[in-house]
Amino acid sequence: MKNYRLLLIFSMFLMMQTLNAQITLNLALNPRPQPYLADWMNPVNGQMIISFIPGTVLNDPNIKIKTTLMDQSRNIVGISNINASRVYTLRQGVNQFTLADALQIENLMLPGNVRNLLQRTGRLAAGDYYLQLELYNAGGDIVRAKQVARFSVISYQLPVLMQPANEANLDAHIAQNMITFRWTSLIPSSAEQTFYRVQVFEILPGQTPMQALRGNQPILDEPAMRGTTQFIWQPNLPMQDSTANHKFIWTIQSMDAKGIPVPSMDMTTQGRSEPAVFTIVNQTSVKGGEKQNEVLKTH
Repeated sequence: MKNYRLLLIFSMFLMMQTLNAQITLNLALNPRPQPYLADWMNPVNGQMIISFIPGTVLNDPNIKIKTTLMDQSRNIVGISNINASRVYTLRQGVNQFTLADALQIENLMLPGNVRNLLQRTGRLAAGDYYLQLELYNAGGDIVRAKQVARFSVISYQLPVLMQPANEANLDAHIAQNMITFRWTSLIPSSAEQTFYRVQVFEILPGQTPMQALRGNQPILDEPAMRGTTQFIWQPNLPMQDSTANHKFIWTIQSMDAKGIPVPSMDMTTQGRSEPAVFTIVNQTSVKGGEKQNEVLKTH
């Protein structure tokens, strides 16, 4: 009797399955997708696969997608407007969509700070996120399938300046012909073709180094050869006279393949490493002054 009841329940379940259309959702999301959301149409980032088997009675093939973007604590970062979502008509069998279709960024309601960052950089802030997709009927009132996937936006450790070191004194006789800048690589190494810009600013009298960095026009702002962490500058400046004993501040700006600053934990740095200050010193003037002092001391 017990087996008969189980068989009856299973038969009723199968009958309901044949009456109703079956929709299954598979969200195949790269855990580290391309950082620019506009690139999520590329297959390397993954895809959304929806399988549709029509029923004998209920076989509505029309769906809407509701997208919810959450941070690592499952707090909502953005959510789509189901009423404004596009209606898709599914074919029988397997239907493939890009992640751009799943994200539907044009229909995603985002808070001001996230929207501003996205408009300025085209990417989300570094961190861990969850992408939740819900498939609704065309009326937007019945959930037919749901899935959540996790992904990360990488935060990079910017290069550390090595040469000239902070507070270094450079001999004007050498510096007028060549100054060599060296730094460490971006960590972790990026799959994108990143490159570095070397930037040097003169610190004018009465300025702090950071005021010069933020307010002055750079006297050097050039890209280093891709794949290298060194740049040789031939300044062609009169280092032995007017420029001698002047101070400069330099930094490296790490750029991605699109020429946009690489994101770090502090987005306000715009991809710039911790700067260093160096001074051009006319060693002849210094030695001459020392000799003059010695002469004065002997009289």
